[in-house]
Amino acid sequence: MRFLVRWTFRCLLLLIMLLVALLLLKDTLIKSLAERRIRSETGLDVRIGKFEVGLLTPTVTIENFKLYNNPEFGGSMFIDLPELHLEYDLTPMTSGQLHLKLLRLNLTEINLVENKNGKTNLELLQHKLEKNSQWSPEQKNKRKIEFAGIDTLNLTIGKVNYTNLKEPGKNWSRNLGLKNEVVKNVKSEADLAGVVLKSLVRTWYSGRGAPEKPANPLNARPKNSPAPAVKSSP
Repeated sequence: MRFLVRWTFRCLLLLIMLLVALLLLKDTLIKSLAERRIRSETGLDVRIGKFEVGLLTPTVTIENFKLYNNPEFGGSMFIDLPELHLEYDLTPMTSGQLHLKLLRLNLTEINLVENKNGKTNLELLQHKLEKNSQWSPEQKNKRKIEFAGIDTLNLTIGKVNYTNLKEPGKNWSRNLGLKNEVVKNVKSEADLAGVVLKSLVRTWYSGRGAPEKPANPLNARPKNSPAPAVKSSP
């Protein structure tokens, strides 16, 4: 359970980091440029179905966001995000604070992949964002961008898959079954972690988060596994 909460929470934080990077491009928020920027920052392929920025209101809506793993992790889908909608305060942004009035996040699927060296795709993504000059500690201090809370969080999380390329027997898949989980006044990252943990525990004990059979989102048979037997006709 702790492993699942930790990685789910890290995914949410990384999505918020990517969101901040896109908000900094408010003068050039065009879908193709946003895709190009994410590829440059993360080294991963991305597809965005819709990217809409409110002209009269401070809103951003992203639909059909799909982030893909690099070949080291099988090239499979990493994050499938049908919808990310937010309403933010303009005034705190001028002082380097990100305050969201509303964050509605619909995360259909996350595919966590651990390579043969024991590194996960999520760790690699986090490392690239932190190593990139855009997210270096020096640049963070210059911009002074801080998470200043979420008034209303509407959270939907579907399936989480884990694939171990070195030991396929450790693969697993869980359907968290969170749907339109509404939480008020999330003031800190710790609050956000608590919200995710509480929701996952409730979902787990309701039976919706029970383990399913091991997942293989890469759709590949392990090299050393025997080929399926072929029955001879009578």
